[in-house]
Amino acid sequence: MSRRALLAWLLAAALVLSGCSTGLRLGYNQAEWLADWAVSGYVDLDPRQREVFSQRFRQLHAWHRSEQLPGYSSLLRDARARVEAGLSTDDAVWITERVRGAAQVLAVRAADDIAEVLASLSPAQIAELERGFAQSNRKVARDWGTGRPAAEQRRVRADRLIAQIERFTGRLSGEQAERVRALADPLPLTTDQRLADRERRQRELLAALRAGRSVPELAAWLRDWLPQWERGRDPQYARLADRAARERAQVMAEVDRLLTPAQRRTAADRLQTYAEDLIALAGPAGRQQRAAN
Repeated sequence: MSRRALLAWLLAAALVLSGCSTGLRLGYNQAEWLADWAVSGYVDLDPRQREVFSQRFRQLHAWHRSEQLPGYSSLLRDARARVEAGLSTDDAVWITERVRGAAQVLAVRAADDIAEVLASLSPAQIAELERGFAQSNRKVARDWGTGRPAAEQRRVRADRLIAQIERFTGRLSGEQAERVRALADPLPLTTDQRLADRERRQRELLAALRAGRSVPELAAWLRDWLPQWERGRDPQYARLADRAARERAQVMAEVDRLLTPAQRRTAADRLQTYAEDLIALAGPAGRQQRAAN
């Protein structure tokens, strides 16, 4: 998938997950620089392309700040209320679906901006992008444990899950961590299939770029393709991914029941802090929402 317009908000999301409120504000306000830096890791834009990139990104960023951040803040407040009450499997599914929906809205809105730059890439730049994808995939494979024995993949997956939980709850006890590992262990392994599916999507994008579409043609294709990341999946992987998602929601509900009152309060407080940060970042739109609430 293209990193052009989506990456800044993915980086901002990563800052949220890092548990750093200050990092979220700084990262979001520096989104253009962060996106430019990240894109440079895939392809070098010429001066004209970089100018177009900056102009379109600033417009998209302004839209995202005023139109989307208030909704993200509302989502976090709703998630906080559910955490305080105790997460159910339905709650975990609800949160996942809301995040997915927000990503799809952003993808569709960004399609025209992405197309403006991608349609201008030369054959040499497309080949450079392909090499960048391959390099990124090698890192993903290392991080996910792709190709390693199943036991090692499960260990890596459990480590990542524990780290994700602790970014919200604070440190888990040894007993809690072992229980999380036991809950995660039966989940279907999709590590190898996920990487293969990622590579499939990259091939689809590269083929679209090499087809020589005009900007309007590429924008229309991207509006359809970007939010439909599951379309075209290997049927066996699609079934496995659906099962894994359902079972992961059940695991998160079980994990919730392991939390102490102090850990639950920490998680709720962090969600509230992020919600307030997003309202502040949204500017006048955020202040209007705060007044309405």
